[in-house]
Amino acid sequence: MTRWAAIGAFAALSLSLPLTAGAAAVEPQGIHKIQHVIVIMQENRSFDHYFGTYPGANGIPTGVCVPDPQHGGCVAPFHDANDKNYGGPHGYAAFRGDLDEGRLDGFISESERGKTCVLNEGCSPCTEGGTVESCTDSMGYHDARELPNYWTYAQNFVLQDNLFEASEGYSWPSHLYMVSGWAAVCKNWLQAMSCATNPNGPPAPDPVSGPSPYEGPGAISLPWTDITYLLHKNGVSWGYYVFQGSEPDCESDEAVVCKPVHQAPTTPGKWNPLPEFTDVKEDGQLGSVQSLTNFYTAVHSGECGLPNVSWISPNGAVSEHPSALVSTGQAYVTTLINAVMRSPCWDSSAIFLSWDDWGGFYDHVIPPVLDGGYGFRVPGLVISPYARAGYIDHQQLSHDAYLKFIEDDFLGGQRLDPKTDGRPDARPVVREDLPGLGNLESEFAFNQPPRAPLLLPVSAAAGPASAAPGEQTAPTTSAPTTSANVALQLVASVAPRQDLRLHGGSIYLTLGCNKACSLYAHGHLNLRSHRRHLRLIARRTALAASHAVRIALKLSRTNEAAVRRALQARRNVEALIAIDITAPGEARRSYLVKVVLTYR
Repeated sequence: MTRWAAIGAFAALSLSLPLTAGAAAVEPQGIHKIQHVIVIMQENRSFDHYFGTYPGANGIPTGVCVPDPQHGGCVAPFHDANDKNYGGPHGYAAFRGDLDEGRLDGFISESERGKTCVLNEGCSPCTEGGTVESCTDSMGYHDARELPNYWTYAQNFVLQDNLFEASEGYSWPSHLYMVSGWAAVCKNWLQAMSCATNPNGPPAPDPVSGPSPYEGPGAISLPWTDITYLLHKNGVSWGYYVFQGSEPDCESDEAVVCKPVHQAPTTPGKWNPLPEFTDVKEDGQLGSVQSLTNFYTAVHSGECGLPNVSWISPNGAVSEHPSALVSTGQAYVTTLINAVMRSPCWDSSAIFLSWDDWGGFYDHVIPPVLDGGYGFRVPGLVISPYARAGYIDHQQLSHDAYLKFIEDDFLGGQRLDPKTDGRPDARPVVREDLPGLGNLESEFAFNQPPRAPLLLPVSAAAGPASAAPGEQTAPTTSAPTTSANVALQLVASVAPRQDLRLHGGSIYLTLGCNKACSLYAHGHLNLRSHRRHLRLIARRTALAASHAVRIALKLSRTNEAAVRRALQARRNVEALIAIDITAPGEARRSYLVKVVLTYR
C-alpha cells in the first residue's frame, strides 16, 4: 500500500456503561467502541478541488469547460500547484449562480462578479490576485503533490466522495447545521415555533459592521434546539474547541477576501455558533466552548481526557479558507490527528475531517434537492482504528450524517426531532432521517482489532502526480462499494423561484439518477378549479446512469392564465412537484419539490 492518501477527521466516541458493584467490565460492541467523536471542520474547498483525480473516486469527468465571460472562451479543470488559492463567492446567491439550474457553468462568472462587491477593496479574488489565473483558479484542482497527507489518509482510511455541505450557503448556516441540523430566521427570537428555514441563516455575528446582534440591549438568541441539549440531558460530555486568532471567513457571505476579525471562545462569530443558542446558556454549558489549548491538554493528560464529542474550529491562518495556504492548513490538521493517535484516546476514537462549504471551487455533481437544500460536495475523511482501510464510500452523505452517528452512538438513536426530543421547534423535517442519507457505520469494521496509529510528518514531501481528468489509471485503493450495491438516488437542481413568462409557461428541472432509471415528474398548483388542484402536464423519461437532463413541466394555456390572474390579485402561487424514480430491482423512490411562481 503506497503512502499517498487523504484524511477524513473523525475522532471516535465512546459509550460509558455503568457497572454494578462487583460486576465485570462490559466490553462495548459495534458503534459503541467509539467513545470519542472528533469533528475537524476546515474551510471552503470542494471535493473535485481536492480529490477530483483521486483513483477510484467520482472525480472530474472529461470534456468539462466552464465559460469565462470576462476573458472569453472557457476554462477546463487544470492542475493548480499554487499553495495560495482564491476560489470565489460562496453565499446562497453564488451557489445558485455556480449551479445555474444544473448547468454547473457559473463558477468563473461568479468569481468575476465578485469584482463588483463593495464590502471592502479586497472583496474579489481578481482584485487581490490581479491576474487572469486569480479569477479562474476556481477550476483548479490539487492532488498528492500539494496534499500528500490528505491523500495518504484517504488511502489508508475512508474517503467519502458523495458528501454534500448540509446547506446551500456559506460558513454561518453550514456551522449551524453542523451542531443543530437547521438554519432559520425567527419572527420572535424567544419562540422556537416562530422560526422558518432560511438558506442564509439568522443574522450573523458581525463585529466588523458594528455590535453583534447577540450582545447588548435587545440581543437576540437562537431558540431552536441544538445537539448539545440532548447530549447534556443524557450525561454525554462535549467540547467545542476554538483556535484563537482571526476568523477564517468573511463576515459578508458573498465576499471572497476581507480584513481579519479576531475570534476566541467567547467571541461571537460564524465559526463559533453554540454560545448563541438559548439551550446552551440555559444548561450552563457555555464553558464547554473553550480554547484549542484545552484539546491538546486533554489528549496528553495520561488518560484520555477528551469529552465524548468534540468539534474543532480553526483560525484564519490554518483554515485553508482562500487565501490561506493549503500547506499550513494541512500541517495544522496533521498535528491534531497525530496528537490523537499518540494519546490513549486513539483506540476509542473516530475523527471526521471535512470542509464546511465549497468556497466557490468547481464540483461536477448536482446536489440532491432536499428540505433546506444540500450544497456542493465537500471532501470528507474518516480516520479511526476501526475505519475500513483504503475504502471509498459512495453513499449519499451530508454533514447531517455526523449528527446521526453521534445520536446512534450516545443517544440510543434519539434525533433532533421536535416531536420527541422534549424541546419543540418549527423545523419542517428531521435532517438525520431524510431519505437517501447514508449511514456512517458502514465505513467501520468494528470486528477488527484496533489499527495502529499512522503518524505523518507535519511538513510532508510532495507525493506523485495523479492522472489528469479522463486519463485511465488503475485505482490504488480498494473500493468495495459499486454501482450494483449503492441505492438508487436522485440528483436534481430546481430553481426555487421561476418566472412563467420567461420560461414560456413551463417549470424547468434538471434531473438525473446515479444509475439507469425511469423518471416520472408530475405535480399541481396551489390553485383550484371546481374543487380540484390545477395540474401540470406530467413528463416521463428514461435516464442513463449519472446523466442529468433538463425537462420542462408545462402548464396548459388555461392554467397559465389562472396563474396570471392569481398573481395580479397578489396571491402566492406555488407548484408542488413529485418526482418518482424506479430502476430494475429497486423500490420506487419519491421526492417532493416546491417552486414559487412569478409572471413578470
